[in-house]
Amino acid sequence: MNHFPILLNLLGHTAGITAFGAFLVLLVRSPRPDIRVPAAAAALALCWNLGSLTVLLAEPAGQFQAAISALSLAFLSMLPCTLLHSALGNEHRWLSAAGYTVGAAAVTIHVTNALGVPVASPGTGLASINYGFGSLSVIGAVLLARGGSRRTRSGMRTLAAMALFLLALSFVHFGRAHEPGAWLHELVFHHAGIPLALFVLLQDYRFLLMDVFVRLAGSVLLAAAVAGTILWVADLLGLVQAASETAWDLAAFLVLSGLAILAYPAIAQRMGAWAENSLFRRKNVQDATRAVGALEADGESTFLTGAGGVIAEFVSAAHWELLGADSKVRVAKPETIPAPGMEALHAAGHGWSEAVVPLRDGVGAQRLLLLGARDGGRRYLSVDLADLELLATAVGRRVEAMRRGEQDSLLRDSEIAALRAQINPHFLFNALNALNAIIPAGATAARKTLLNLADIFRYSLSSKQQLVSLADEIDIVEAYLQIERLRLADRLTARIEIDERVRFNRVPALSIQPLVENAVKHGVSRKADGGEVRVSAREDSGGLRVEVADNGPGFDTQAQPGGGHGLRSVERRLQLCYEGAVEFRVESDASGSRVGFTIPAAAQ
Repeated sequence: MNHFPILLNLLGHTAGITAFGAFLVLLVRSPRPDIRVPAAAAALALCWNLGSLTVLLAEPAGQFQAAISALSLAFLSMLPCTLLHSALGNEHRWLSAAGYTVGAAAVTIHVTNALGVPVASPGTGLASINYGFGSLSVIGAVLLARGGSRRTRSGMRTLAAMALFLLALSFVHFGRAHEPGAWLHELVFHHAGIPLALFVLLQDYRFLLMDVFVRLAGSVLLAAAVAGTILWVADLLGLVQAASETAWDLAAFLVLSGLAILAYPAIAQRMGAWAENSLFRRKNVQDATRAVGALEADGESTFLTGAGGVIAEFVSAAHWELLGADSKVRVAKPETIPAPGMEALHAAGHGWSEAVVPLRDGVGAQRLLLLGARDGGRRYLSVDLADLELLATAVGRRVEAMRRGEQDSLLRDSEIAALRAQINPHFLFNALNALNAIIPAGATAARKTLLNLADIFRYSLSSKQQLVSLADEIDIVEAYLQIERLRLADRLTARIEIDERVRFNRVPALSIQPLVENAVKHGVSRKADGGEVRVSAREDSGGLRVEVADNGPGFDTQAQPGGGHGLRSVERRLQLCYEGAVEFRVESDASGSRVGFTIPAAAQ
C-alpha cells in the first residue's frame, strides 16, 4: 500500500491526541496540588499531535499547512523543556532554565520561518533541540544519579521519555522526509514514543491515574483492534477494496468505527434507561433513596412506616402494609408473590400482596413490607426488585444511624446521670461509714444492711464497664434481696440457681437486678402472705438463659411495650448491646410472672 505511511501517521497522531487528551483530563481532575509541569507536557504533546494531524489532512499543501507545521514543531520543541523540568523538580534549577532557553530558541526559529522572516533554517532549530537537549539529558542524569536524590528514579524515567522524543526528532524530522521506506522509522521511533512516553509520565501518578488510564487505553486499543479486524475481514470477503481506498478514507473508517465501538455501551445504557422510563414508567430510584434519607421521624417505628410509604409510592402500589417483627416468614431479599415460603402470608390474610421487601429495625429484627398491585396492572420486574433492594439497603443504613444515635443518646444520658450522682460520692460513702460506726456492735442486721446498701451504691455509681461477669451481677442481686428481706421479713423468700458453667459469662451491668426488683415490687409485695422470687441462669445451646420468676398476682403485660414497669429499658439495653440477637420474654398471669432473656452463643 503506497499510502501506508500516511495512514500510519493519521492513526498515530489520532492515538496521540486521544492518549494525551485523556491524560490531561485525568490530571486536571486529580486532587494533586501541583500539576503545572506534567499538565504542560501533556498539553504540548496534545497540541503537537493536533498540529501534525491538521497538516496531514490539509489539502492542498500551501501557506496554511506550512504555518501549522511550524507551530506544531514549536510545541514539540518545548516538550523536552517540561520533561527536563519534571525530571529535576526543584533541584538544579539552572539546568531547567538552560532547557527552557534552548526550547525558546528553537521555537523562535520555527515561528520566524512560518512568518517569512527566518533567523535560521528549520534544520538548525531541530538540531538545537536534538543536540542541546541530548547534552542536557546526560548532565541531568549524572547530577541526579550522583546526588542520590529520592527523585532519581522518577527523574531517570522522565529523562528516558525525553530521550524517546529526541530519538523521534533525530530519525524522522531531522533531515528525513516521508520517502519510500521511511514508514518503518515512523512506526519504530516516532509513534512508538507516544505510549512509552505516556507510560513514563504516568509513573509519578500510578496510584492516582494509572488504573483509570490503563483501563481507558485498553478500551481504545480493543476498539481499534476490532475496527481493524472488521476492515481486514471485509477486504478478504471482497466487500471493500482497501488497496484502492485513500489513506484518509481508511483512517476515517477505523477512527469512526473505533469511536462507535467505544460509545456503544453508553448509548445502549441510555437507550435502556429511556425504554425503562418511557415504556415501563420506572421512577428514579436515587430520588426515592434521597426521600428515605430525608424522612423525619421521632423513632424507628415511625421511620419504618414512613419509609414503607415512600417505597410504595415509588413502585406505584396503592395498597401496602408493614408487618411486625413477630412475623414467622423470613425473606433474604425482595421477592414477588407467590414465591417459595410465601404461602404463610396468604394464609394470614395477605392474599392481596404481590411483592415483599425485608426491612431491618434498629435491633436487627426483620420487618416485612408487603406491596400490593401496581397502578395500571404492571408486574414487578427484576429491575423493580433490584431497585427495592437498593431502597431496603438505604432504609437499613438510616435505621443503623438512628440506632447509633440512640446509643450515643443513652450514653450521654448515663453520663449525665453519673455526673448528677457524683455530687459527692465520697460524701455518700463517708456518711454510710459514719452510720456503720455508730450502729451498736450487736445490731448485726443493721450493719449488714448498711454494707449491702453501700455495695449497691458502689456498683451503680463506680462501675464504668458496660459488661460485667454474671457472678458480679448476682452478688448485687443478693445484696438487694437482703435489703428487701429487712422490709418484708418472712413474706419474701428467694432462690438463686446458677449453673457454674455460665458463672463468668458477661452480661450488661444492672440487667438482672431490675428484673428482680420488678418481681418483688409487682409480685411478692402485692400478696398479703408474701411469695417467692426465683432467679436462674443456665447454659442454653452454648448461650446464656436467665429467668426471674415470682408467684405473685401478675401484671398486665399489654399496659406498655415490653410489659411496662421498667422492663422496656432493660430489654432495649440488651438489644442494643447485642445488636438485636437477644430473645427477651415477659409472661404474666394470675399464677405469677416470668421475665427473662437468652443471649445466644454467637452474640457473646
